Amino acid sequence: MLAAVTMVYNEPEFIPLWIKYYGEQVGKENCYIVDNGSNDGSLDPYRHEVNVIRVPREYKDNQQRTKFLSEFCSSLLNYFSHVIHVDVDEFIVANPARYQGLKDYTANWVKNRKSVTAIGLNVTQLPSEEDTIDFSRPVLSQRSYVRFVSPMCKPCIIAKPITWSPGFHGSTHETVFDDIYMFHMRYFDLQYGLTRLERTRNMKWKSEKDGQHQRVEDETWKKWFVSFEKFLKKGLFYSDGSMNETLVTYLDQLREGSSIDSTGKTKPPMLTPNTLFEVPESFKKLV
Repeated sequence: MLAAVTMVYNEPEFIPLWIKYYGEQVGKENCYIVDNGSNDGSLDPYRHEVNVIRVPREYKDNQQRTKFLSEFCSSLLNYFSHVIHVDVDEFIVANPARYQGLKDYTANWVKNRKSVTAIGLNVTQLPSEEDTIDFSRPVLSQRSYVRFVSPMCKPCIIAKPITWSPGFHGSTHETVFDDIYMFHMRYFDLQYGLTRLERTRNMKWKSEKDGQHQRVEDETWKKWFVSFEKFLKKGLFYSDGSMNETLVTYLDQLREGSSIDSTGKTKPPMLTPNTLFEVPESFKKLV
């Protein structure tokens, strides 16, 4: 059996998308949303559809969040063979050329493998080519490009107890890549991003060092999207039964540059090449 877990705080746009996608993948009865003190009512319509667990909130505390979710997801392995953990704006997809979905993927799990690290892709809007997002339609049907970024290469499907590092970028498991892709919706829409920035800038954070990229000024955010327009385009990230050679090179660089930190967790290097890959048609209607 397969479960999916996320933690949220006031995410009215993404909660229905997360429930729809992961509900179809694992069954809504196997979806767990940890509500970290939401006060906007965004979870109210779904409390009888999925498992909602409320925990108190004083401020955004990445250390506390990581410790709780490491222990919670590991404990679910008493009842499930595999557990997915992602942020609410992260959607992992098993390559449709090889698998019918995430349940099919975990049913063919490599024996003794502890976890799988997703290939991290930021869904990226090019405003000169693409309209503002319509949340009622599949996101990938409206966006043509993704950017490989190493921080989104997260060990997000586990079969053995795990301890993640803050941000869930590293863990006590070795890094193993496979045909699992993470589509991160942080940069998928210029206008929506401005709305969300206002929300995250007004949040209470335990440490001023945390989440700086979630508290930038509007003008900085807009400049990022101008820069995306200038990135090199490298073709489809997967076609004709194989991964794009440039993407393969990036994964090799990540493996070679990874280290182990003082707590015994993997520490991937920072790789954020200014290149874009096209989304294959077979992925377009999945998310």
